[in-house]
Amino acid sequence: MKNLILLLAVFTIYTSSLTAQTKKELKEQKAIEEYETMKVLINSRIYVFNANWISTTRGQKINISAGSNSIAVAQDSTKAAMQFFGEVNSIRFSGNEGVEFNNIMSDYQVNFNEKKKNIIVSYRVKNKAENYHISMTITRSGNTYVDVYSNIKRNVTYDGKVSAIKIE
Repeated sequence: MKNLILLLAVFTIYTSSLTAQTKKELKEQKAIEEYETMKVLINSRIYVFNANWISTTRGQKINISAGSNSIAVAQDSTKAAMQFFGEVNSIRFSGNEGVEFNNIMSDYQVNFNEKKKNIIVSYRVKNKAENYHISMTITRSGNTYVDVYSNIKRNVTYDGKVSAIKIE
């Protein structure tokens, strides 16, 4: 009887350690699969960032999920229509209240961080009055932080998600 109880105890400990190992392995495998999927999406250069939050340089975080705030990348072009809450640096302000552009990108770069499983995308784009530098930090699950730098406005950060462009 004692041997049976001891055998059951050893078996329980052994199977629980196997289960824990398996759960950890499954979680790691899922992370790798999500990251590889996101790499394919970013390498396609056809994706959209949809913003839910904007953070200003003064530390304000504003929910903008009710509006249509997005940056689309389509091969060598990019288009944005984003709300802007912040300060204007230049007297020659164009009157454009948001972050808006629809033009060809330049200096498009993608860096993959295999260790952290995130992706950094950066590029430059111009509209009639402003020059923008866009920097996106994309996690394996698609959560994204976009820093927008302008020659006229103070920089802002948008939080949201990157996904595939839905063709209708």
